[in-house]
Amino acid sequence: MQIETLNPIKIKVSGSERFDFLQNIITNDLNKLEEELFSYILTPQGKILYEIIITNSKVSYDLVCTNDQNDLATYLKKFASLSDVNLHIENIDATEYDEKYILNQLSSGNIDANLLKHSSLLPSEINDELVDYSKGCFIGQEVVSRIKHRQLNKKKVTVKVFEEKPQNLPNNSEILFQLNNYFILREPVVLKK
Repeated sequence: MQIETLNPIKIKVSGSERFDFLQNIITNDLNKLEEELFSYILTPQGKILYEIIITNSKVSYDLVCTNDQNDLATYLKKFASLSDVNLHIENIDATEYDEKYILNQLSSGNIDANLLKHSSLLPSEINDELVDYSKGCFIGQEVVSRIKHRQLNKKKVTVKVFEEKPQNLPNNSEILFQLNNYFILREPVVLKK
């Protein structure tokens, strides 16, 4: 899979219930927000829909999604009608999250889940640190908690560098994304004996 046109978006969430509104949707704990907080928004089945970056501007929480594949604004509007929150959508200059951004992320071993096909991966496969298992309920929480605590994770997503595209990957590994010599692979977890 090669990168296509990225669709970054910024959504400002304001209103008196903005904290509770977000806290009940995101996987990370909003109480930990200092400068910025990375989090996932999941499906009820625990699969990643969005990876977001949250900042606090005192009057709103600002959410940035580096590649809005599945219309984050419409998703949030479904829940916003039940709370005292307002959503303001802003377009972001796509050059902020261009190929240079992606290469920088990949070179440091970071995987931006928004580059991968949405709703196909679990948080434990990419970055478990974006999930706070002690904060309480969020969408998909039961599934990801069960996988974590019962150690049911069978695959892990990693970044590898190859000079050329590998012909045969071991152990049923699959290539999820490629940019230059960087490959994001989904590989079976090797259990320790």
